[in-house]
Amino acid sequence: MLKPTSPGADGAWMYNRVMLAVYDIWVLGVVNTYAWHCPTKTMQLPFFKKHLSSRHLDIGPGTGYYLANAGIPATTSVSVLDLNPNCLEDAKAALARPDLPTFLADVLEPLPLEEKYGSISTFYLIHCLPGPLERKMVLYKNLKHHLEEDGVVYGTTILGTGVFNWFGKIIMHFLNKGRVFDNRGDGEVGIREALKKDYKVVKTEVVGNIMFFEASQPIFQ
Repeated sequence: MLKPTSPGADGAWMYNRVMLAVYDIWVLGVVNTYAWHCPTKTMQLPFFKKHLSSRHLDIGPGTGYYLANAGIPATTSVSVLDLNPNCLEDAKAALARPDLPTFLADVLEPLPLEEKYGSISTFYLIHCLPGPLERKMVLYKNLKHHLEEDGVVYGTTILGTGVFNWFGKIIMHFLNKGRVFDNRGDGEVGIREALKKDYKVVKTEVVGNIMFFEASQPIFQ
């Protein structure tokens, strides 16, 4: 069960069976297209596929949509990590891998990982984590220890800054008020600069209200 006392529980509780049943249609379909102006199929899915390696870790898989639609070969090693067991079960079903390695963990706490990965995806995760931004970005400081030498950490997040249409404003208001989002202070510059503290190569781009980011070549001091 979801641990309500976990630091990241506020942004994870929403992913119950009812929400997951409509998530792909509502969030990945309607909201991404008309509120954030960043369609899933033409923008975010290609980005997910671009960095997939032969040993991949997906953090915050949601319904498993990206895993199911990325054309992942059976020979690719995939693991998933999430605080919500519903999402872990859906990821297994999406990939049709009953033995898919799963980690039930809070990303704001020490990670229960023992191996390294060639790619680590974190799609729509940062905006769900409780702030401030410095607290959220500790995740990426921790992830560099689980990244292969030539690996990449990448993902997307909904920014709290910028120009929103009326649809986006409504969603932002209610999800932040309900503590599902905590992204009012999340901006592209802040996230990029935080990543640069732990990775030599950082690339970012904003499409609509969505920030795309990738970080590689971890810095160890």
